[in-house]
Amino acid sequence: MKKTVFLSCLIYTFCTQAQSLRVGEWRDHLSYKSAQDVCQVGSSIYVSTDRALFQYNTTDNSIERINTLNRLSDTGVSSIEANENTLIIAYDNGSVDVIRGNKTVNLPDIKNASLIADKRINHINIDNNLVYLSCGFGIVVLDLDRVEVKDTYFIGEYGAQKNVLSTALAHNSIYAATNNGIYRAGLYQQNLADYNAWEKLSAHPQSRVDLLESFNGLLFVNLNGEEYNTDTLYHFDGNNWVVFEEESSNVSIKANHQKLVLTRRFGVSVYNQDLNSTHYLSSGEFNLDKTDFNSAIFTEKDEFWIADKHNGLLHNAGSFFETIKPSGPFLSDAGQIINFGDEILVAHGTKSENWDPSWQKSELSILKTDDWTASNTLITNDFIDVVAVNKNGSSTYLASFSKGIAKMTGLNLEVIYDETNSSLQKRANVNDWIEIGDIQFDSEGNLWCTNSQTYEPLSVKYTNGDWESFSLGTGVTETQDLAKLLIDKNDQKWVQLKNNGLIVFDERRQGTKSRKLTNSENSGNLASNRVFSFAEDLEGEIWVGTDNGVSVFYDSNAIFQGESASQVVVTLGQHNSYLLEGQQVNDIEIDGANRKWFATNNSGVVVTSENGTEEIHHFTSENSPLFSNKVIDIEMNDVTGEVFFATEKGLMSLRSESTQGNTDFSKVLVFPNPVKPDYSGPITIKGLITDAVVKITDISGNLIYETVALGGQAVWDGKSFDGQKAHTGVYLVFCSDKDGAMSHVTKLLFVRG
Repeated sequence: MKKTVFLSCLIYTFCTQAQSLRVGEWRDHLSYKSAQDVCQVGSSIYVSTDRALFQYNTTDNSIERINTLNRLSDTGVSSIEANENTLIIAYDNGSVDVIRGNKTVNLPDIKNASLIADKRINHINIDNNLVYLSCGFGIVVLDLDRVEVKDTYFIGEYGAQKNVLSTALAHNSIYAATNNGIYRAGLYQQNLADYNAWEKLSAHPQSRVDLLESFNGLLFVNLNGEEYNTDTLYHFDGNNWVVFEEESSNVSIKANHQKLVLTRRFGVSVYNQDLNSTHYLSSGEFNLDKTDFNSAIFTEKDEFWIADKHNGLLHNAGSFFETIKPSGPFLSDAGQIINFGDEILVAHGTKSENWDPSWQKSELSILKTDDWTASNTLITNDFIDVVAVNKNGSSTYLASFSKGIAKMTGLNLEVIYDETNSSLQKRANVNDWIEIGDIQFDSEGNLWCTNSQTYEPLSVKYTNGDWESFSLGTGVTETQDLAKLLIDKNDQKWVQLKNNGLIVFDERRQGTKSRKLTNSENSGNLASNRVFSFAEDLEGEIWVGTDNGVSVFYDSNAIFQGESASQVVVTLGQHNSYLLEGQQVNDIEIDGANRKWFATNNSGVVVTSENGTEEIHHFTSENSPLFSNKVIDIEMNDVTGEVFFATEKGLMSLRSESTQGNTDFSKVLVFPNPVKPDYSGPITIKGLITDAVVKITDISGNLIYETVALGGQAVWDGKSFDGQKAHTGVYLVFCSDKDGAMSHVTKLLFVRG
């Protein structure tokens, strides 16, 4: 009897719940479902995706995510391979990690080389203490004993670069597969770095050879066809070519444990040394909705471990089948992140640089506590390019930059609004697709959205179900692209215009209902006409991010009376400049303490004080775990203080010091409590009134520490004013509002070893 088990997230969820994220700690939110390759070291199975790895321990069934937060030095994994005790990870940028046990050694030689070339490492071939890296320009040889680069081979004519896709050792020679044939050199030639040592084989000189493997004295060579099931697999004894298999789609060939493992997109075959098939596994036996194999290994225990494009790691042992992957979103990339209560919603679509649809097929991802789930109806209903998401009650609304608006109840698709059943319109001049850039709700619960390149580019769905669309005046024509939308506390609509500033609209006004804001001194005084973001802070100020820093409208009530933007002056050393001058600000978020979080296009995340004049944090990929300095979106979980970052290399989060403040002290919580001897992290007091005063005393009433909450949360490092660690004992935590009218007392226990 066949048994199928789904182990997608249970193990990882248990681990993350057992280890609450501390203030200042990071975690990744990458997708691990699209597995690229698989290998084994001892009792551990390692699986790569395009961004990172995960490790499955076959002894205790535990799962560990492996990325830049723990053991990797980079993102963008291109290849992995292993021997008995060493795991090697290669990257798109040429970087290499060598992992033995818990120690990672990074070799950045290729990455840092002053070489104009494709540095991607396509394949790793380990032979005893030597590692042959197939690179976009040639072959690089590593010495595993010394953990250093040993040599580099440029094998093209006259030493030209060649994109090497794979290598294999056979017949006392090294073979290299390329997009146009196979190259060979004798292993014992004096100087393999000399291109004259290499010859191009006369057989298949124009064929794309993507896979090589040496097995039982034969070289297996896969000629990659242009269409599905058009590959031809040969074996070569040094003189003669024999067709081994035709009309297939081969994705991996691996030799291990005296077996040859041939992986096709929808099946795996195992051959013995006589090239007789001993085992075969079809993808259909997993009984999954969709499978697409990328690589597989077959162990001494006769178990299949398969890297699958849609399901992570697949495992088969006899009649037992299971799917294994850490919990994660549908995709690693995110276009917009939104927080609702204890949920984080992620839209994965983005518009192109020209503000056209990118034709991204994805589902909606939802994080609740530590569990990721995803919808499963958007792709099947051809609802693509989801660039924005919003929620009202139990209904979720999704904006597509090509298909209109979808309404979901739970994870079920209820209706798609387009030109046939709403005021939404196709692009006026070409009548092709409906570009919805954003969705927001006003104070009465009416849904508003932007609708690019139409005569009436702002639409509303009233709470009674009726739709209406509005012109934004002569300053916005039917060719104008527009996307992001902000509805402020006065229900004024702020609309982002492509390369044309922004426009503020209020349908309730008599007479002129819109005002266009540009970089002209008399028309808004923006820092630039290229607006990328805006946000309303806790005081009602509108902060606008451009490609030349930040502009602030301090009195949004007076926007129709001629209010102009100001730039924040900051002091850098002996000089004054404007806040983030010259930087593109992709997003702005306001935390519970009214601090500003800026997502920049090439300088990471900048956190400033309430007025923007003081830099609190500056997170970059160089000084923090941030995946990339290009940050697309930021979102706060107002309850927990966790801040989510959508970067160009994936989604991640940081537990910040600030949360949204409460109206009373009924939900005050101190954690950890008790503080145990082995704990060295911060102590957090959350659930406070906004900007509460927090005083900590010993049991005798001696003041140990005092601070003011950031929004609804205060953080203590466990030390007194003079830097001494708190001793074993009970401490009192006194909380009060600014005026002292409301107060609360709770206890905290320290246990020192």
